[in-house]
Parts: sequence; C-alpha cells; structure tokens
Amino acid sequence: MNDTKAKKSVGFFVLAAAAVVSVISIVLYGSAMNKTTNAYGFMIAAAVVAVAALVLSAVKGSKLANWGGFCAAVLMMAGLAWSLTAMVDAIGYVISGLYQFSLLQTYITFAICGGIAWVLFLVSSFMNVVSE
Repeated sequence: MNDTKAKKSVGFFVLAAAAVVSVISIVLYGSAMNKTTNAYGFMIAAAVVAVAALVLSAVKGSKLANWGGFCAAVLMMAGLAWSLTAMVDAIGYVISGLYQFSLLQTYITFAICGGIAWVLFLVSSFMNVVSE
C-alpha cells in the first residue's frame, strides 16, 4: 500500500484550510442581499478544484495537484469580482444614506472570508502540495 502521509506538505494543509474557508464564504454569500449566479459558479468551481487537488495529492501523489492552488485562486478572485458587481448599487445607497449599514454586514463578512480564502489559495500556489 502506498504511504501517502509522507507526501503531505505544508502547502497541502494551506490548501485544505483555503478550501474550508471558501466553503464558509460560499455559505455566507447565500445570505447576502444581492447575489449573482456567476459569482456562485466561480466560487463553487474554486472549492471543487481545491478539493480535487487535495484528493489527487492524497490518493495518487500526483504533481498535477500543485496547480490546484493557482487555479482555485484565479476562480475565487473571479467570484469575488462578480459578487462585487451585484453590490455596487447597494454600497452607493449606504453611502448616500438610503440603505442602512446593517444590510451590507453579511456581504462584508462574506467578502472578508472570501478574501482570506483567496490569500490562502494564493499562498498555497507558491508551495508544493505534494512534497518531493
């Protein structure tokens, strides 16, 4: 049997943490005021790519898993950008005083979690998920 425990590196655990935080941010985005399906698609794709890279590295030890963090970072940033386009009007209304700030709190919490996930994906892209 293949001993895959020896193949796990720091990048593996950073990518795993990024995948968990991205799933939390997807759940938080579900309760935001304005949502777009494109943002959901990109963020779900980022989480799926991260989980696929983790499974690929844990089961096969394939070097292809090292690209998982980079691909997930690109997809997560696309999802964050698409989510912002739906909230531009609401942010303007809060600034002008037409909306209360409490309407944006869920989106801001999502954006912070999504930003943390993006940074973790980016950090994991510079590390090897599968150790040499």
